[in-house]
This record gives sequence, C-alpha cells and structure tokens, in this order.
Amino acid sequence: MSSILDQVVSFAVESTYGTASGATPRSYEAKADAFTRDTQQIDSIGFRRDLQALRSDRSDTISLGATGSVQTDILNKGHGIMLQHLLGTSAGPTQVGSTTAYLQTFSTDDTGPTGSYTIQLSRVDSGGTLRPFTYEGCVATGFNISQELGAATSLTVDFDAETEQTSTGEFTPTYPSSTDVFTYTDATIEIDDSAVTNMTSFSLDGDLGMKTDRRFLAGSATKSQPKRSSVPSYTGTMEAEFASLTDFNKYINGTVFKLEFIATMSTAIEGVQYPSFTVTMPAVKFTGSTPVASLDDMTTISLPFVCMDNGSSAAVEITYQSTDTSF
Repeated sequence: MSSILDQVVSFAVESTYGTASGATPRSYEAKADAFTRDTQQIDSIGFRRDLQALRSDRSDTISLGATGSVQTDILNKGHGIMLQHLLGTSAGPTQVGSTTAYLQTFSTDDTGPTGSYTIQLSRVDSGGTLRPFTYEGCVATGFNISQELGAATSLTVDFDAETEQTSTGEFTPTYPSSTDVFTYTDATIEIDDSAVTNMTSFSLDGDLGMKTDRRFLAGSATKSQPKRSSVPSYTGTMEAEFASLTDFNKYINGTVFKLEFIATMSTAIEGVQYPSFTVTMPAVKFTGSTPVASLDDMTTISLPFVCMDNGSSAAVEITYQSTDTSF
C-alpha cells in the first residue's frame, strides 16, 4: 500500500512531440501537483417537443490537453533535463579543464523552446494505489526563478501538454544521488559585475510567448506543437534595504545595466570549481520605484525590472555547473 509520501514526478525528453518518451526518466522532488486536464463542452439545444433539459446525446466533451507547472528547489546536480528545453538554446555539458566539473548553458533565442517532455505524476488514491497520470507533449511556456531569505533557490516551470492519459505504467523513479539544494546563503547578486549587499529577495518571471492552441479542422482536437507567436517577456523584482541613491537613480535615468543572480555552493567539486547556478541578464532596466520609509523597520526599496535584447547577447542565460556529464 502506498501513501501520499510515495507520489512521484518524473521527466523524460521526447524525440517526437506528443509521443511518450522511452528515454530514461529523471524524477524531481516537486513541491506541488498543479497539472490538470483542459476540456471543452459543446452543447446543442434547439426547439424540440417535450424537451425538459439539455439532451444527454447533445453534449460532447472535447479534450484539449492539459496545463500545469512543476516547482522544485534547485539541486546541485540533476536539474539539466528540466532546463534543457526551457529557454530555447542549450549547450554542454562541457568539461571544465581536466576536472570533474561540467558546465551546462541555457539561453533565450528568437524561436523559444522547440523540444518537449513526457511528464508523469504518480498520484495515490484513498485505497493506497498509485495511479500514474502521463502528460505527453509537454512544452515550457513560462518560468519563475526566485530566492527569498531563509529559503532554497526555487525554479518553477509552466507547461502546456498535448494530452493527459492514464494507460502508461508507472516510470521507475530515478533520482540523482548525493545531492543538496542551493539556499539563500549561497546566493549573491551582481550589478555590472560588482556585488551588491543590500538585496533581500530576487524573482524572475518568463513568459515565453508560445501559442498553445494550434488546432485545425483536421478531424481531431489534437493540437500541433506550441510555437512562439508573440514577443516574450522577462520581468522580475528585487527587494532591498535602501542603501543609497544608486539604484533609484538607475530607475529615474532609465539606465541599462547587467544583472546577475549567482548561487554557488561552498564545497568544491574539484579544485576551484564549485556547484553553481547563475542567471545572467546583460541588458536590464529598473521600472520602479521610490523608497518607502517606516517607523518600525529599515527604509526599503522595491526594484521591479525588465530584461531586454541588447542585439548581441541572449536576453537571459542560465549556466549550471555540476558533476553531470549529460543533461
């Protein structure tokens, strides 16, 4: 008999969109279950003698796929699969020198995610039986990376799925061994390559601009793979103690600067190479606001920002250094 503690979330990269992957899955310690089937009801009502209500044979349920998100604390290894088809371009893992450290790079581009996943959630019923729900054709549509004081570094990825089905058997859970999470004590923030020490939180949201309802009059409700159909948006917010006019002046002057969120563990992989998770945004502009004073706390300032395209670099780049030799 299984309990709620036996529930599993697993990813596998698909070779063909919407075709359940046979690749070895990677299981993640997801924080919540947020996948749900999307349906459409088409009802037909017309003049008919003795009609009492909607006729049962005039109501059709159309399955439109599913949507959901997966939230995880970022581990010092094993997160490459989730990042592989998130932003658009991926590279690596590339060995760093002759060490056992390997660097993975993920960056935004003009097309957005072109790969897809099969994601399976094993849900336990009240009788203690695990019921695997398999979501095929999962394409990333958005994400959030956040860091709060007293918390682990968090990654949430939003997905659109071609279909939800319960006929596939449960994947064998496979977790990376000997892992730890990045926490707020590993995190720093740099502006124009200089560390700033007054930030108390960081959050970055990505809307990847993907069209998810590509259906046609083709004898089926099955949709085609999502593709980029609008300009993506990468926005965020940092909270800080009000230390000087420096950041406020960047806001009112419309200054464009480089922003980096860097999480680095203190235990080396080998030599001077450490597990790290870095988000680089080469062209950022603050969009507000004015500092706020208080009688019972330090004066604070909220610093919402937008990431832009500088014409030569990715708008957002994530680098992930670990001992992983493959995604």
